Amino acid sequence: MNPNLDDSSELLREAVSFHGHLCPGLLIGFRAALLGLNRLEGERSEDEELVAIVENDSCSVDGIQFVTGCTFGKGNLIFRDWGKQVFTLARRPAERGVRLVFRGDRLKTKAPDGITDRSAFIRLLLESPDEDLFDVQEVKIDLPHTARIFPSIPCENCGEPTMEPRLFRVRGNKICMDCLLKSDPSVTMSQVANFLFETGMLKKTPRSGYQFLGNGSESVAEHSFRTTILGFILAGLTPGVDRNKVVKLCLFHDLPEARTGDHNYVNKQYVEVDEARAGADAAANVPSGQEIEALLEEFRDKQTPESMLANDADQLDLVIELKEKQDLGNRYAAEWLFFAKKRVKTETGQRLFQAIVDTDWAQWWFDRKKEHLWVGDD
Repeated sequence: MNPNLDDSSELLREAVSFHGHLCPGLLIGFRAALLGLNRLEGERSEDEELVAIVENDSCSVDGIQFVTGCTFGKGNLIFRDWGKQVFTLARRPAERGVRLVFRGDRLKTKAPDGITDRSAFIRLLLESPDEDLFDVQEVKIDLPHTARIFPSIPCENCGEPTMEPRLFRVRGNKICMDCLLKSDPSVTMSQVANFLFETGMLKKTPRSGYQFLGNGSESVAEHSFRTTILGFILAGLTPGVDRNKVVKLCLFHDLPEARTGDHNYVNKQYVEVDEARAGADAAANVPSGQEIEALLEEFRDKQTPESMLANDADQLDLVIELKEKQDLGNRYAAEWLFFAKKRVKTETGQRLFQAIVDTDWAQWWFDRKKEHLWVGDD
């Protein structure tokens, strides 16, 4: 038996204490973490020098966290809800990693009643050599940015330091969530009502580019709706990004246009639009205004993977409209598509762009092979 894995070893006892009990899941993550660190010739992560990507949320993740030092709190534990006992460890800055796929399920023994013999499986996980339990592959991965640190600002009501994006505005004062919940609800809801009336302007604000394209029309709100769906899809196809962040970036990306209106590329040659100020004023008194402002700034900066996907979603919504117009005979749409492609920056976005331009806009419903649906059956 490997002495590092003996159930009396100090490291394993500490892992069991951390998790709460000894179980197969814990041992899978424990073994994977030891093997990964060994292959990377590395040590437990003190800060963010090591990154772990886990593809399930089972007990095995606690084994990974304990042995590697990668945690949600430090921002170097990335969760993908893919339902697989697969773990990838990588070390900064080399971006060299190892991907470990658990294969030990095939070694399980069954009790007479057909249920897995838990004690035997635990013993197997303790005693089996690494090569019987895991397939290991060296990989090179694009590591996420290190965790962003925000300043703490005193709540203007209770004085307790609070992370800046988590402060809320009430009558111009920045307050924490605890104070918000204790404040006069009528004041808070009045501010929310004003904000909702303002966002309603996006339903009445036309997208201005269509006048140059020659046909078509939509409101900013209609554009934002499908942009948000696109962000949801793009994030789901891009490992390692925060899908919720992408969706929120898409949802609010054109909020300033409730005040500025939409300005196309011709307009912008003559008009300078202060989107930062418009966004700040729009969010000035809504309780979640600090977070909305941070989202708008992140979208404009285009530095994070999430903001790059959100910007691609913004462009791809236009691409879908252009492809529809092209299929319906608009001779300018193809040239617009040529330039739109250059504005799509991510690999996932580029692949989706190509799929859109290769797909007939009516293909999803107009199946020409099913002629009987159109002419009827006798």
